[in-house]
Amino acid sequence: MLRAVLIEPEKIILEEVEKPKLGKEDVLLKVQNCGICGSDLHAYYGKHPFAKCPVVQGHEFSACIEELGKEVKGFKVGQKVVVEPSLTCGECYQCKTGRYNICDKLRVMGFHAPGCYAEHFVVPAEKIVPIPDDMDYEAAAMVEPTAVAVHAIKKAGLKGGEEVAVIGCGPIGVLIMQVAKAMGAKKVFISDIVDYRLEMAKKLGANKIHNPKKEELADAFKEIFPNGPDVIFEVSGNERALVNVIKSARKGSKIVIVAVYEEDPKVPISLVQDRELELIGTLMYMKEDWEKAVDLIYKGKIQTAPLISTRFNMKELQQAYKYIEQNPEKTFKVMIKVSQD
Repeated sequence: MLRAVLIEPEKIILEEVEKPKLGKEDVLLKVQNCGICGSDLHAYYGKHPFAKCPVVQGHEFSACIEELGKEVKGFKVGQKVVVEPSLTCGECYQCKTGRYNICDKLRVMGFHAPGCYAEHFVVPAEKIVPIPDDMDYEAAAMVEPTAVAVHAIKKAGLKGGEEVAVIGCGPIGVLIMQVAKAMGAKKVFISDIVDYRLEMAKKLGANKIHNPKKEELADAFKEIFPNGPDVIFEVSGNERALVNVIKSARKGSKIVIVAVYEEDPKVPISLVQDRELELIGTLMYMKEDWEKAVDLIYKGKIQTAPLISTRFNMKELQQAYKYIEQNPEKTFKVMIKVSQD
């Protein structure tokens, strides 16, 4: 079978290898589609703190089951699925208390462990999430980033009726905006420095779009939120944006940190204390977030197709990264067709 390996930053090779062996509790998958995410880009350029070369990347993917391990129950050959890519120990305090997404020994497919840029891929059966038979494979490959958004909304404690702001209008930011609206947010504001991205967010339902190069954040908040937003999601990964959020937030409100920062930002922590702001971290997802994401996409409550900017096959993976590098402002999600059929 063919697989793609990032052997060093910015260098991908294609190699022919044996089809992986199947354990008794594993599932052999035929990989279909995989999206490139921001974390993949960090790893590609050698800037991800937990991804070391050589590594087979890829974790936002859809597949069909080709073979089942001897002890696997509840699935069938030919079934369409997606895969939760987190690998956990099951023994630490976090795992035993139901928070395995922050497992003390967390590993993630495509970073600490091999990912799905291979025609065939073996995963533990417990990581399989079924999808409807008539769900499109490209839409299914968007379940992983949607699950990130679902988990972030859950961490914020949204119940419906809240006024929400999203800072950062990449794929995750736009998905958070859509999930918030699907789960009953009264108004959703989104901010970015790229007008193209903002226009996409507007088409997908944002109540107000904002460019901080043209208008101060605090002033923009006042135009749509009489009392300020209830929750702000920081998805930009930009220190200046985070500082601006803290300065502009309503007293007593929540700020959910979704972004991954290349360097630890310096923030006005005295304002966090003085204004009783709640800084909330969010990491990845749980199985229930995946199931909710599948449901939202399948029922059309979340639009994913407009976020797919272009497509490449796995043999063109290096070109796909170059495309993103050359078109950063107009690229949301690049989709890779892994299966060669």
